[in-house]
Amino acid sequence: MTLDLTRVVGQISSMVATIDPAVQSRRYNALDDAWRSLDSVDVNIRLRAPAKTSFLLARVEGEYRERFPLPALPTSYTIAATDGSMILPDRHSPARFYLMNIGKVFLRYGDQPTARFSAEPDLRFEERDLFVTSGSRRVPVNETILGLRRAAAELRAGAELLADLDTPGLVLLDGTLILWSLEANDRGIATEILREFTDALDTFQRAGLPIASYVSSPGSSDLMNTLRVSVCDYPAMGRPVNCDDCFGRIVDEGHTPACDILPTVPDRLLLERIANLQPGERTVVYESQSRILELYGPDHHIGFFYVNTGQEIGRIEIPAWVAREPRMLDLIHSVVYDQCQLGRGYPVALQEAHEMAVLSMTDRRLVEAAIERQLAEHGAVRMRTGKDASKRGRFV
Repeated sequence: MTLDLTRVVGQISSMVATIDPAVQSRRYNALDDAWRSLDSVDVNIRLRAPAKTSFLLARVEGEYRERFPLPALPTSYTIAATDGSMILPDRHSPARFYLMNIGKVFLRYGDQPTARFSAEPDLRFEERDLFVTSGSRRVPVNETILGLRRAAAELRAGAELLADLDTPGLVLLDGTLILWSLEANDRGIATEILREFTDALDTFQRAGLPIASYVSSPGSSDLMNTLRVSVCDYPAMGRPVNCDDCFGRIVDEGHTPACDILPTVPDRLLLERIANLQPGERTVVYESQSRILELYGPDHHIGFFYVNTGQEIGRIEIPAWVAREPRMLDLIHSVVYDQCQLGRGYPVALQEAHEMAVLSMTDRRLVEAAIERQLAEHGAVRMRTGKDASKRGRFV
């Protein structure tokens, strides 16, 4: 059955009609005013305990609008990048397993350029790999848990690549260092899974190897939310905010909150259209307020900054111990910018790591066929469920 496009087009027309250009213009004007009049001292006073907000915020002790020019790129540098893909456990299969494939890239620029590309598949099938325990609970691994394990595996692979450095170097990952999916697990399981991740971060810290992640076209709005606090008129400037109480009273009294005048846009649009962050420039390092980071420990608390790569506003995430080192911060800033130029808008090392890691449908079928063949050699013929068989061949 095909999509009823005629009906959808009519619904799209109704949606577009609700977007009033005059309202959007007023909101962007209000956003410009809020950015120009942002009082960093007042914002930090208002965010002190017992402040209560309903959204994630970007925090910094200094000036929120501070920006930094592009540092000089080292004449020689090394970058390692890792990425991963998975074959998830299949409940229709008589063999319980999952497979992680970690793509690894090592690039050295300068007097002795070097490039190494590899991939490391890892098939897991033992009981300790297929379950996570928390007290008396025994939870089968699922896509969320495996995603977290893959993140830890990518970190470990990156540390191995930069074990012997003779030039300035860093490890770059794709996506976020904040494991948001931990929210989907209870605290005991989350702590158990996170230990693999933080142990890998410990390896970097002990070795003094900078680690960062790059988020392309970030949808986060932490800085925008801080602006909402800056324009808040409840209860008064210079006092902690309380969004829960504010919105409760607004519902009762029928008023519109002052922060509602600001448009709902991600930070990248704020920095591009209002703050006018220039190519090569970066923002100050902000501290994420995610409650998940309470489990990371103070040294691994994740901060982030935005950089204009010339093609987009990207978000770079780093642990607190990296943010405290200006040398590491400058290295990450200059190298990621250079990588984006070489990769036509996206770090070339991450592009190559993805290509090494990706598992095609053919790869997945070859693994499945090899398992079925060896099962048959041991007298275990796979009997497909009705649902599994129906997906493999349509007969109507």
